[in-house]
This record gives sequence, structure tokens and C-alpha cells, in this order.
Amino acid sequence: MKTVGIVGLGRIGTALAVSLGRHGYLVQIVRREQSSETVCPTEDSEFIVTTLEEAAKNTEVLFITTPDDIIKEIVSKLQLIDTKCTAVLHMSGSLSSKILVPLKEQGIVIGSLHPLQSFPNVKQAVENLPGSYFTYEGDNSLLPWLSQVVDSFKGVLKVLPSPEAKVIYHAGAVIVSNYLVGLAQLGSECLEKAGFTSEEAREALLPLMRGTMNNLLALPPAKALTGPVSRGDVGVIRSHLRAFEHHFAEVLPAYRAMALVLASISIQSGKISEEKYKELSLLLNGGGE
Repeated sequence: MKTVGIVGLGRIGTALAVSLGRHGYLVQIVRREQSSETVCPTEDSEFIVTTLEEAAKNTEVLFITTPDDIIKEIVSKLQLIDTKCTAVLHMSGSLSSKILVPLKEQGIVIGSLHPLQSFPNVKQAVENLPGSYFTYEGDNSLLPWLSQVVDSFKGVLKVLPSPEAKVIYHAGAVIVSNYLVGLAQLGSECLEKAGFTSEEAREALLPLMRGTMNNLLALPPAKALTGPVSRGDVGVIRSHLRAFEHHFAEVLPAYRAMALVLASISIQSGKISEEKYKELSLLLNGGGE
């Protein structure tokens, strides 16, 4: 299958279109606004914008890359079209292929494919997509073709065991990607309260974050963990809590929650004793202060 339609020209849709185009696939773009213009999302790519009806009749595979709350609307429209495409996939991280089930009555094979990657803007989306993990859930008959596509992107295809697995998978991705940004913001604000400018805080913390990432590249999380919780240093943690109470009270719930996670990792990996774990847990749950 070499002809592909993409419904939605956002960050993921653009990255997919460019990547497919670079590997010889014939791509048609469907945007919600009616138009017949040529779009050039990058300097070396060019695609014709068409209608949903034309794309459904002239492509073999259709990817829906719109926001989640629009997918159902696209499915309803496709049900009214005498489509010639044999497969429809969406690229939502949290929704399963069940939302596409109405299309099976038309003999269409359905699935959900999601790139485990961060796309802050179109430029970064195009750069970040190659080499990513892709998770798939849906009809197994699409796996040989999807494997070829993902291989061409130098990525890795992982098949999820069930539709229900999508939500917890996506939650894990959100924690690692989005929450990391939140932690970086909180850390920067702490340094600013210690006299750093916002730019100085960013410049100071980025090498630390890179070092931590290098540790994670070389070691599993439990072995990569360093810091006062992993040492069972109750006194340091207590001083942090008191500092937050006086200078940054709103961050206390997040600090306590993350420290409890680290304490759990530390005892499971043998970094701290049962006694230290209980002492830390008592302190972090509001006692022993």
C-alpha cells in the first residue's frame, strides 16, 4: 500500500506526511478547511490538499491525526462515503481503535498507531519522529505493512495486548514527557527564589538534567537514582519541606508525592533500610516533622 491520506495537518499529521513522503509514499492531505492548495510543511516536501471524500476514494490507507474530540466526527463522515480505502487508523495516544468500529461495516480494517514522542512544534515534530517507538492496537492484518512503515522511519513497533492498555500506556508517556517539563519549571522557580535569574536557572539546570538522562541511558531507573531520598537522608528531606513551607508552599504536594515514589524505588532496590523507609514515609505523609 503506497497511497496514504492524512486527515489533519497538525504537528503529528505533518510529521507523518513528511516522513511518508520522504520514503516514497504518495500522500494526500485533508484539512478541515475546504481548499485545493499545495502545502509545503518543509523545504523538501510538498502535498496537495484534498477533501475527505476524495482522499477516502483515492487512497489505500487513511490516517486520522486530528485532536481526539474530532475523530468521532470524521468517522461519521466516512460512513457516508463510498470509500475505496482498505484501512483507517487514528493516532490518538489514549483512545483505542474501538472508536473506529463503525467503519468495519464497510469492510475497512481499523487500528490505532501512536508515536511515543514529544512534538512541541511542526519543525521538532518532523525531526523527532524518525527513530521513535510506535505503539499499535487494532487489526493484526495491518502489522506487516505497519512494520515496513515504522522500519523505514528507523523506529520500533510495539503491539499493545488490548484496547484497554492504551490509557495506562498513554498515562505513562504523559508522566515521563509532560511531567518532566513541569518538574523543570518547579526546579527553575526554586533556583529563582535562591537568587538566580530565570535564564541562569535554566542554564544551571540543563546540564544536571542531561547528566540524569545520561544515567538513565546507561542504567535502569533504580540504579540511576541519586540524591537524599536514595541515601535515606531524612534530615535533608526535612529541611526541604521546611524551606518549601516558608518560601514555596504550593510545591509541597508535588515534592512529597515524588519523594514517596523515590523512597519506594530506594527500598525495593536495597538502597535504604526498612527503618529508613518507614521514617521517610512518616515524614512525607505529614508526620515526624
